[in-house]
Amino acid sequence: MPTPDHQTSPAVLIVDDHVLFSTSVEVTLRGRGINAVRAKSLAAEEVRSLAARLRPALVLLDLDLGADADGRPMDGTTLARGLSADGWTVLILTGSTDRQRVAAAVAAGAAGWLSKAVPFDDLIYTILDGFAGRPVMDVNERERLLAEYRAVQAERRSGEQVLGRLTRRERQVLSALEEGKRATVIAQESFVSISTVRSQIRSILAKLNVQSQLEAVALAKSLRR
Repeated sequence: MPTPDHQTSPAVLIVDDHVLFSTSVEVTLRGRGINAVRAKSLAAEEVRSLAARLRPALVLLDLDLGADADGRPMDGTTLARGLSADGWTVLILTGSTDRQRVAAAVAAGAAGWLSKAVPFDDLIYTILDGFAGRPVMDVNERERLLAEYRAVQAERRSGEQVLGRLTRRERQVLSALEEGKRATVIAQESFVSISTVRSQIRSILAKLNVQSQLEAVALAKSLRR
């Protein structure tokens, strides 16, 4: 069967590093007469370039896209922002259970999201809805996700302000405490006295309004999430 012309046939662009899953979606959509195209490269600029040529009615995007040439993980949230800004409708298909990541992708412009854990037929029906221009996510669910995203961002900004109270040296000491180092080790590695490090730790606890080093470490980790 001849391949539909990418320039004239409405298309679905599939951006996913899971070959078996994405191939199954591609084959199923093609079986329904839809020009489904899997992106061979998952590099952001190449995906956006392909979308510009293909002009898809819908982009199916995973949040976890493997690693780039330097071994760094590629996050679909950043790509969702770029594709949405380019004018394409993006539907997130993900195996991730991290709701904060999903919320970030929706805030970045994705029209909706769907777990890969749902029955395959339900997944295809939702894709067909998106392809036809119908809503792919309940309005209330979208608002909940956006509210969660805004709350996380507000907490992060607050955390940055809290950690911003620390001096550069205090942040170094706090990082060492997060690594499990004791005050004596920090003093030895920094070539300062143990009393100096203990004084720095007391200052950290006071500025973070906590009572112990364990609390300070837990707070710092939660603020950096």
